[in-house]
Amino acid sequence: MAELVSVLLPVYNGARYLAPAIESVLGQSHADLELIVVDDCSSDNSAEIIEGFAAADKRIRFERNVANLGLFKNYNRCLDLSKGEYIKPFAQDDWLHADCLARMSSALKQHSAVSLVTCGRNWLDGKGDVLRTVVPFAEGLRQGKQLITWSLITLTNFVGEPVVGMFRARDQGSGYDPRYFHYGDLELWMRLLQKGDMYFLPDVLCGFRSHEAAATRLNHRNMKDLLDAIRLGHQYFSYLEELGESREHFHKRVVEFCAIQVDHLARSEDLDEVAVRAGGADGGPGTNVNLEDDFAEAFFLALRYITPALAELDHMKRCREKDHLNFDAEIKKIHSSISWKVTAPLRALRQGVVVSDK
Repeated sequence: MAELVSVLLPVYNGARYLAPAIESVLGQSHADLELIVVDDCSSDNSAEIIEGFAAADKRIRFERNVANLGLFKNYNRCLDLSKGEYIKPFAQDDWLHADCLARMSSALKQHSAVSLVTCGRNWLDGKGDVLRTVVPFAEGLRQGKQLITWSLITLTNFVGEPVVGMFRARDQGSGYDPRYFHYGDLELWMRLLQKGDMYFLPDVLCGFRSHEAAATRLNHRNMKDLLDAIRLGHQYFSYLEELGESREHFHKRVVEFCAIQVDHLARSEDLDEVAVRAGGADGGPGTNVNLEDDFAEAFFLALRYITPALAELDHMKRCREKDHLNFDAEIKKIHSSISWKVTAPLRALRQGVVVSDK
């Protein structure tokens, strides 16, 4: 008998893409499923769309929150309502291939030491056209510890968005950590990967939609992902410590990461301080950023390390201008530094990553 799969669908003002997202779940070849949909006080007609589907298919369980919880608390509400042995996170603007649940649940069933199954995915635009196909691994097992370390090195969600994953209900623990604004999905992946390895299916079994109103894009513009990068590094610092990285060095990397990202957003999307200050309300009442507390740490670190960073750059410049041999010596120092050692897994990984643009 096939295991029951609980598909989690938290909804907030998702009317634009909600119908095709739900249809992709109901059209699964793995019919033993329940779709848990919780509306987080939407102001559009999301609830009406969901009610229409729920009336026609008993596999849908629909609830509405009395007050707005925010994304990750709403995911936890979906988890609380779920009854399946396997859990499949989903999103209101995503898409599942018809065989997605069947393939992923089969992989979990076959590999008892695996705590997370992920798959290849398409990045879609607002019209549903494929922007790129992301297949970061060949099929097979990937060590959980290594994936956690790589994610901390890159300061990005190296595993993938919620739509790419499936895990056993018994491994969910406390669910999503509501302290996170953006990387709550990655933090859950990391806790799961502390319990076992990941099995990757390279076939494209899902789609992640990137558009102007997507929560991921809003978090990026409002710098919430930068706040989460700092919090994530502190929470899982022991993995970086094993590589020899100090907290000071990690903070310097965070500052550099923040600076590059902010510069990119300012240049390409006209991000300014007004947009950042207004960003706390973009995701609904439950996702407000405490500007005094959350941004204060990032601001302090930026000020704390900008002078040493500039001094290092100036030193390298003077070495290059003065003596090429001295410059070569400085390069050798870099290759023997903690920075170089910390990023070694990332450089090795980049040689094997498969990302095809269409």
